Amino acid sequence: MDHHAEAVASGSLAGYNAASQAFGHAPLQLPRTTAIGDIIAYANEKMETKEGRRNRYTFAGAEYFEHMKDVGLYTLNVKEIGERIEKAGLKDVFKKKLI
Repeated sequence: MDHHAEAVASGSLAGYNAASQAFGHAPLQLPRTTAIGDIIAYANEKMETKEGRRNRYTFAGAEYFEHMKDVGLYTLNVKEIGERIEKAGLKDVFKKKLI
């Protein structure tokens, strides 16, 4: 992952999980039904192979973009994205107080 959206999303998740663990909570693992959860899982799986370590995984194009379309995660419909997040139980997840 080497683009801004991916860095902001994964960095936000990492910070949230660091704070969660500091307060004795389990880390948040985003499901593959979300684009962020899927790209993290997809990139981690691919990084297990020599070929996979040579690639970049971004929303902007190339291999992951095709995967995202194949599994039905690619959309520009904000309502659809919101429904997906709500269904996953993640609506306002970063607004929740940890202490």
